[in-house]
Amino acid sequence: MTAVAELYLRDVRERMAEIRHLGDRALSQLGDGDWHRYLADGGNSAAVLVQHLSGNMHARWGGLRGGYRPDHEGEPASRDRDAEFEEGRLSPAELQACWDEGWAVFEGALEHLTPEDLTRTLTIRGEPHTVLSAIQRQVAHYSGHVYQLVLIVKTLRGDQWQTLSIPRGESVAYTAEVQAAQAAISDPHDQR
Repeated sequence: MTAVAELYLRDVRERMAEIRHLGDRALSQLGDGDWHRYLADGGNSAAVLVQHLSGNMHARWGGLRGGYRPDHEGEPASRDRDAEFEEGRLSPAELQACWDEGWAVFEGALEHLTPEDLTRTLTIRGEPHTVLSAIQRQVAHYSGHVYQLVLIVKTLRGDQWQTLSIPRGESVAYTAEVQAAQAAISDPHDQR
């Protein structure tokens, strides 16, 4: 069981680093005036999503940066969740810092969790969860919001958008490149 838990923690750390990197690359394409733009009335801007993600990361994981604590509450009374959805409060530089700080908290907590922690209990809004369940809940939550960010930025950038994945029409070339790299790893003496 420990080997599976170690594999899970390693995988979730890697996957969430990829999700963060995806968000980093999308946010890097925003102009200063784009952070607070939204696509439809009642929608969220990139700024609001950044504020909310950071607030959630601090609330859920801030107390676990040094490792598991049995008394951790993932929704502290000090959190003002509604303020995270207020528009126009922060500059682009402040939002970038907010983004970086939130991810540092989440990644720091993940780094300190052990395989044994995954079956331990923590609470969110007074509701008990295993640490594993809380991580899975946040993986879905954070990924969803990062993909919202990607959609917002892609829509705002229009034809100036720089793709974050395999460009259209280049799937075959990409696959061939990946396969060639894997073959070189498998046979380092291959002189192709």
